[in-house]
Amino acid sequence: MSSLSRRSFLSIVVTFVLQLGMPGARAAASPSLKPTKVGQVIIWRGKKYTALKSGKKLVWDKGVVLPAPKSSPSSSASATPTPSASPSPSPTPSQTSAPAGSFEMDIAGSNEVPNGETRIFYPSDSRAKGKGFILTREKNALIVFDVNCTHETCPVEIEGPRLVCNCHNSNFNKLTGIPESGPASEPLKGYLVREVAGRILVTDSV
Repeated sequence: MSSLSRRSFLSIVVTFVLQLGMPGARAAASPSLKPTKVGQVIIWRGKKYTALKSGKKLVWDKGVVLPAPKSSPSSSASATPTPSASPSPSPTPSQTSAPAGSFEMDIAGSNEVPNGETRIFYPSDSRAKGKGFILTREKNALIVFDVNCTHETCPVEIEGPRLVCNCHNSNFNKLTGIPESGPASEPLKGYLVREVAGRILVTDSV
């Protein structure tokens, strides 16, 4: 290659490189829209460009690559869970289960023993064999004791807050049946009791 040809080739290469560095060449990589004011923002080819002042001209900055939009999964409407029906609590029996060989007797009507009062009943049931029962309703709960004193089985009577055996002056607490004075040392015998349809039922044994 002659020196002239070599110079011509170098001239062509230099011209091509200079053209790449010219603003027109860079335009392909920048927004074609001309900025109109400082701070103007546009989105172009996945970048955000902001207008800047360069000398007396407005130019776009190098641009900031925007993150690719994430596809937000469509939130499926979660069905409101249906509350499981909690089982109704079984009614707690007010008394313990009756022993084998026991039976229930209708002693009186519920209205015959007002709240805070004590009454003595002798049921007509032949199985009672003439036995008497002391019923006390306190705070709407029924308490039942045998009418006979635990000293010598004399019947007790109601005297205020106590049950008194006039045979030997033993005194019992009408709510607990515990002797509080006198020769009796054992509490009065208690019975299971429940109310059904306005009647008071006492459980006794044969």
